[in-house]
Amino acid sequence: MGRFFLAAILCIFLLPFCAAAQECIDCHEKYQKVDHGKRKCVACHSDAKDLPHAEKLKKPECTSCHGTAVRQHEASIHAGKGLKCKSCHNVHIPRQETRKCTDCHASVSHGRLPSAQKHLAEMSCVGCHAKNPQGHINVRVELKQSITRDVLDRDGNRSVDEKEWKDFLFHAQSVVGDGYRIRRFYSATGSAHAVGRRAMSCGGCHVENRVFRKATLEINAQGQRIKMALDPHSVIPRLPIADLYSLTAHGKGGVACADCHVSQKRIDDHVCAKCHNNVYGVYKGTRHAKGGAAKCTDCHDPHKIKTYRELGTSERMAVCVRCHGNYIKHHRWLPHPELHFMYLECSTCHSPLSKKSMVFNVSVDGKDGKRRLTRDDITAAFGATKQTKDLIDANADERIVPSEIVPFFEDLGRTTKGTVGVEGSIVVTDIYHDYSQVQKRDKVCSTCHSNDAPFYHSMYLVLPETEGLFYMPVKGTVLAAMPSSIALNFFLLGETKARWSDIRALVGARGEAREEIVKELGFKWIDIIGVFLSLAVLLFVCVHIVLRVVFKR
Repeated sequence: MGRFFLAAILCIFLLPFCAAAQECIDCHEKYQKVDHGKRKCVACHSDAKDLPHAEKLKKPECTSCHGTAVRQHEASIHAGKGLKCKSCHNVHIPRQETRKCTDCHASVSHGRLPSAQKHLAEMSCVGCHAKNPQGHINVRVELKQSITRDVLDRDGNRSVDEKEWKDFLFHAQSVVGDGYRIRRFYSATGSAHAVGRRAMSCGGCHVENRVFRKATLEINAQGQRIKMALDPHSVIPRLPIADLYSLTAHGKGGVACADCHVSQKRIDDHVCAKCHNNVYGVYKGTRHAKGGAAKCTDCHDPHKIKTYRELGTSERMAVCVRCHGNYIKHHRWLPHPELHFMYLECSTCHSPLSKKSMVFNVSVDGKDGKRRLTRDDITAAFGATKQTKDLIDANADERIVPSEIVPFFEDLGRTTKGTVGVEGSIVVTDIYHDYSQVQKRDKVCSTCHSNDAPFYHSMYLVLPETEGLFYMPVKGTVLAAMPSSIALNFFLLGETKARWSDIRALVGARGEAREEIVKELGFKWIDIIGVFLSLAVLLFVCVHIVLRVVFKR
């Protein structure tokens, strides 16, 4: 009984509206199929209270129901061009007759958009042209072989970052082979009412995460399902910031984007070989190149600001460690492996034909930690008028002597906030791209730990210049004369022990040459004084014996 009573009440309440709608259609027959969210005529034409109504009614205000959309539209480029709501929407049947972007913009070629075909296939118009688009990426991997979570998530934080994704791809290519497939699904939504004057820049996706803030990785490996978060930049390649690209080696060399990015496919070695043919001629026959184990871009990021020559030992090591993670374990045969890898890079041994040098970098140890010496530090100490090379090589003879290096570092130490130090390491200064030398267990320590080691004849002091770095050839004896205020983090084997050649040079030199040798000797004076004391004692003993024999006492 209660249900019939409620139905009767509803009918009594809705009857006037139904009657009103029917009365409207009696005159406005063409609106019989009106469908605006089941809204009735009087919901928008609120001034049609009495029938017959006035001949001219007020224009309905969309703001009363669609306030947010109207405000977005008023701030958009479409409003600036004079477009109204009805320009795109048939307000009486909006679901059936709403215009699409291509109805007005059918001939837009997107000629300036890199990889236009790929972007247009994956992205909707509002994904780039809306002011605040939001997107999500779903990456699905099909494997014919089971896999464990630690292969994907090595640090255990339940998220796969860029490095972990690259490691996984390497694992899939080397272990699984052709038994895997990766599909990527990009979804970006935004309000068509909030179209900006300019489309989203390339950096919005390829530098920042302004559109695709989240990505999901789904693994299906023989029925085993793994799902976890993925860094969006793992599948959206990072591009260099345009302002910074000019600082890279390629940018300085005049290499344009289109010179390398010639297709939708990943850059292969043959693209690099167009400019680096001599290097590739060596590399293509090596273990790394055979079978596609490692491509040029696996080790070399063409968008990096630093050149390979400017990388320190630890930075170079990081390139190899991406694939060869257990290097310490494999070098346990080497005495003190951790200590060796503090100063040596992999190619020191694994690329025998590369030229090795001992390189000394100047560092500053301050309250914020240790950092490399910069050109700003040089400018603060000596001004900006001279190049660093002219400051340390005052007489421009391409040779540094103690009288030049000592005052340079003393003045630098007085003006720099922090402790100025010199750190030595053995690096490859002329790379030969053949790293096929493996299982080389050279236990003859004198190969490196001797005065005849090749890198002792190729020493460089690295200092910052106005543009980049410059390598100044130095002698180990000069570095031994460094002022005591400079922290030295290296040991030149044999350079603190005097040789007969040092004594002969000291005795045979005259004038200023002798003064320079005296300064270069450094700690060798301990040995020299010991030698002279030994000779004096020996001479005293000999004289004593002779006198005893002569005088028979």
